[in-house]
Amino acid sequence: MSGAYMHRLLKEEGMQADVYDVDRHTRCGIHSCAWGATPTSEVRRLISRFLEPSDYEMQRFDSINIEGLDIPADLLTIDKPRLVNDLLDGAEVRLQPFDPNEYDRVIDATGVARAFLGPASGPQFIAPCSQFRVRTEERLGMSIKISSLGYEWCFPLGNNEYHLGFGNLKADASDFKPSATAAMENGTVMCRCQSKVRLSSPHATQPFVNGNVVGVGESIGVVAPLAADGIVYAMQTGEMLLDRWDEPQRYAADILKTFDWMGKERQGLNRLFAGKMPAIGELRAFLHHTRTAGLTLNLRQAMFFFRRMLES
Repeated sequence: MSGAYMHRLLKEEGMQADVYDVDRHTRCGIHSCAWGATPTSEVRRLISRFLEPSDYEMQRFDSINIEGLDIPADLLTIDKPRLVNDLLDGAEVRLQPFDPNEYDRVIDATGVARAFLGPASGPQFIAPCSQFRVRTEERLGMSIKISSLGYEWCFPLGNNEYHLGFGNLKADASDFKPSATAAMENGTVMCRCQSKVRLSSPHATQPFVNGNVVGVGESIGVVAPLAADGIVYAMQTGEMLLDRWDEPQRYAADILKTFDWMGKERQGLNRLFAGKMPAIGELRAFLHHTRTAGLTLNLRQAMFFFRRMLES
């Protein structure tokens, strides 16, 4: 998403940009993702810069069930593969290696790989994820469930199809049976894929600039450490880079300031791994995240979720 959106931003500015990618083997042709985005107003603003947002909406939701609690929310699922393709607008996607020195600037949108920025300076937390696209007559709502591995999700895509998956915060998931196993067994599994997501936060994923290379999206850690959402942030980092195109170091400073809450959220995750409840500042960072993501969550509910994580 970050690479496709960045390409379209540059094209609209009249800049020549070549697009490179790896040869993906997922059925949808992109990196695994549940295709959920929030809040609706920001998703529409970002997409409407180039395209008609309603063309990519699959289903909208005014609530999400988290650990049995229905939380008011402003969420939607989007047709991410189609959106990425339309943002590229017919651009040739090259698969061969290239020399970064042949370009004035290289934008690293390679996510977990950080293929051109190089290793991150801080401790990294990379979580494996498994996902299934399932068609079933069983009616499932949008939900997140805390599991013994980490968390599970169910994201409706419309037409009786769902993305069902789980993120693994432990070393071994071989014996794990997701709670949606019955839905998968009784329905039709259309495709399945595996990937990894960076939950490290931007503070631990520096540098953002290395010579003529500048990073966007997940390659610089702009993914929420607890919920693992990143679609909207990927597009936002593209806008931020364009605004600071001639000042990459100021762009880096903007990233750290804007997504400072991700660092605090990561600290809360570290405390959970140490068997402790997050500090009050980390809880507030989590609440800030939920508000900006369109969820109406209070402190008592946040503490309930963290206690469930700790128990799990």
